[in-house]
Amino acid sequence: MPAIDMLQTDYTAPAPVSANATTTATPSPVLKVALVGNPNSGKSSLFNALTGLRQKVGNFPGVTVDKKTGLTVLTAHRQAKIIDLPGTYSLYPKGADEVVTCEVLLNPDNTDSPDLIIVIVDASNLKRNLLFASQIMDLRRPVIIALTMLDIAAKKGISIDVAALERQMGVPIVPINPRRNKGISQLKKTLAAVNSSEVVRRSDFIDIYALTGDWLAGVAPIVPAESPYALLHLACNYTEMPWVHAAQRIQMNALLGEHGFAKSKVQAQEVLRRYERIDRVMQQSVATVNPLRQSIASEKLDKVLLHPLWGNLILLVVLFLLFQSIFWLAAYPMDWIEQGFGWLGGALGSLMPDNLVKDLLINGVLAGLSGVAVFIPQIMILFGCITILEDSGYMARISFLSDRLMRSAGLSGRSVMPLISGMACAVPAVMAARSIQNKKERLITILVTPLMSCSARLPVYTVLISLVVPPKMFGGIFNVQGLVLMGLYLLGFVSALLVAKLMSWFVKSRERSLFLMELPVYRAPRWSNVGITMLEKAKIFVTQAGKVILVISILLWGLATFGPPERMAAVEKEYALLKQQQPERLEQLNIEEQNARLQHSFAGMAGHAIEPIIRPLGYDWKIGIALITSFAAREVFVGTMATLYSVGDPGADDRTLREKMREARLPDGRPVYTLATGISLVLFYVFAMQCMSTLAIVRRETGTWKWPAVMFGYMFVLAYASAWVAYQLLK
Repeated sequence: MPAIDMLQTDYTAPAPVSANATTTATPSPVLKVALVGNPNSGKSSLFNALTGLRQKVGNFPGVTVDKKTGLTVLTAHRQAKIIDLPGTYSLYPKGADEVVTCEVLLNPDNTDSPDLIIVIVDASNLKRNLLFASQIMDLRRPVIIALTMLDIAAKKGISIDVAALERQMGVPIVPINPRRNKGISQLKKTLAAVNSSEVVRRSDFIDIYALTGDWLAGVAPIVPAESPYALLHLACNYTEMPWVHAAQRIQMNALLGEHGFAKSKVQAQEVLRRYERIDRVMQQSVATVNPLRQSIASEKLDKVLLHPLWGNLILLVVLFLLFQSIFWLAAYPMDWIEQGFGWLGGALGSLMPDNLVKDLLINGVLAGLSGVAVFIPQIMILFGCITILEDSGYMARISFLSDRLMRSAGLSGRSVMPLISGMACAVPAVMAARSIQNKKERLITILVTPLMSCSARLPVYTVLISLVVPPKMFGGIFNVQGLVLMGLYLLGFVSALLVAKLMSWFVKSRERSLFLMELPVYRAPRWSNVGITMLEKAKIFVTQAGKVILVISILLWGLATFGPPERMAAVEKEYALLKQQQPERLEQLNIEEQNARLQHSFAGMAGHAIEPIIRPLGYDWKIGIALITSFAAREVFVGTMATLYSVGDPGADDRTLREKMREARLPDGRPVYTLATGISLVLFYVFAMQCMSTLAIVRRETGTWKWPAVMFGYMFVLAYASAWVAYQLLK
């Protein structure tokens, strides 16, 4: 394939930075590297391949956009901090995620401003990806292009001369396959080599001043920038850039008005110029073996998986298998964990003397820890399955399949990903709604997303289903408990659609939405990525939810152990007399005394206070305490039950929580957890808004407490009404 020298621009314009159009890379102890690229280009896979388990997840300063960073080793004496920026198709921001990417790359004072940028380019969609890459190059920062999806390009009949493409683009290009860990070591070597160069020289991909005129250089004294292209972005988007102050905006507005700057016209001209240059680059470096290429495997699969009938049936089967696996695969490790904590509680009970320290350790700390640890297998399996669906490319098909259904509920296919994300956690799912440009659809999506059954509900569902649903097999292969679990998730989804339709009648808007989505090719899941995600989510569950559960378990132990002195003294005096009169019933009296102390404790008083409200739902005062504590976080329900049944039963150290709950009795001898009570309680947790973090994030996303209040109110009404109806019908 012929190769020519890199194309040069003939126009020399005044520059607000050094006349030679250079950027000096200032060495730092840890090299800051930004990963940027189009969605579905392989950016997340590369991030995981570079950083492994050395990752941190947080928020960018001042916004709630996810910030993923990690460390990678370049040489024996040098590390790089990898910053995974949100995927975007262009530097022109259209949503909060794109604004973050724009600010990190354009604002030199940003704390995450990178020393070097890696642009991930999908070889199978080279022309579109090079458009974004050329924009990044014109920022005059050190750039490396990581070329992914070469195997997919080959299947499409596309042959790329990487060396020629590198000469044409003027930046290092490294072919990689992060799913198979290929090219990663070469990419690290290139990173270290580029950083060791004091000056990176390159002409601009297109001449920016030829589009605007020399007056654009006048932007630099108002808002400093590192390149003419950065100045153009300031001219186009200064009102949306947080670091541009009010006084600067006034000056910018005056300058642009003086020169009659037309943003849309310049943007259109820029895109045309870039594509003209990209066409010439591709003529010298890319060959298409068969322009009328045959359909590849992804397209053949889509004919079935996106079929209006078969596609939806297959989707139901996939979801069915997912929820079956949560019970089937997790059953054994959950039993081992429960038995382990039961043995440990029994061993400590026999070794330690009877005192408050023993009671706190066994009935407070150990009970709280068991309520966290026992559900780690299910959390890992759930997130592992979701990651497989995402990695394989099938998750995007779920959005496509659901678009028609979403529109019938007054939403669009863009709402599907936040709703699906809500199966993991409502907090990031609410933040993901930023990608919805239509304000009405975005608000409704935020308000109904918490109806999706999140992972915090999973421990509650698991305990209650195992109590009231027999572990039978349907047809010899289907677990009935798994079918019920799937039904609860579908109930949440259907309820979200119905509520969304109802809200669409009240929330008025004239905006129209258009759902456009690129479907990635099908790929085999990267199992190391699946494993990393499972471990990461388990760690987050233990460290975040676990801390809440443990703290509340210890506080609850205190509230369940102590009470008003006069009440506790009366209980002690009453049972001391009974033990003297009936020494043959000493063991039974000890159990009755513990239950009496629990009922007269501060926690028992709170439970009895709300019992008249919850009695129509079939709940006793202990369940009432759990409802109160789990308003902090739903998963606290399990820790609360573990603590209450441990404090109230001194001889239960070696039994599992489910055994204790199954044996629980009302004062008249009837079991607490009947089918009616269990179904009522499950339905309450399907609908109730019991997550303070979600309310806080909705307040932040909507800018008012009005919508969190609306969300809490309608969900509580749904929860109470459905629980009441279920109990009245089944009791």
